[in-house]
Amino acid sequence: MVAEWEDTGEALLLRGQKAWDVGNLPDAETAFRRLVEEFPDRPEGYNKIGVVFAETGHLAEAQQYFLRALAQDRHYAPALTNLGNIHLERGDAQQAIQHYLLALQSDPEYPPAHRNLGVAYRRMGKYSAYVSHYKRSQRLDNRRARDELRRQHRGQASAPVRRLLAPSYLWMILAVVGIVIILSVVHR
Repeated sequence: MVAEWEDTGEALLLRGQKAWDVGNLPDAETAFRRLVEEFPDRPEGYNKIGVVFAETGHLAEAQQYFLRALAQDRHYAPALTNLGNIHLERGDAQQAIQHYLLALQSDPEYPPAHRNLGVAYRRMGKYSAYVSHYKRSQRLDNRRARDELRRQHRGQASAPVRRLLAPSYLWMILAVVGIVIILSVVHR
């Protein structure tokens, strides 16, 4: 089942994320719904569908999908964080903070939970706590980016990143063309 997730599940998650990144919410939702169909026991698809609903302002539907994600894994930090986001959006910073803290109990190094906890503290006028959590989120984001670059350098990138980097010949050709252009400009 793990191999199936790494092949099919991560590919669907990546497809949905790519559609999301360019603002194509219908295609993102389609990919995430297929993810739920193929892997109903995993929280990722439910959480992502919830994010689509939240983005379109359907907070009640989003909340239901985040709860379904938590029914699959009650410690799933992204869904806990997203529930906190809904409470924050509704003006209940105290309830939001509780969800962010639960997410951080589950994954103490989950940057979005730290970032959003900071935002909730800022809304409550707790600026010291805001700065602390916001800075921590930035450090964690930077560390994750460095770690991913190191994995790529060692050829151990995650499956979605490996798929993005697969056409290595294309990258080599582009690099050579770039060098030729630079050298032709420099030698004029």
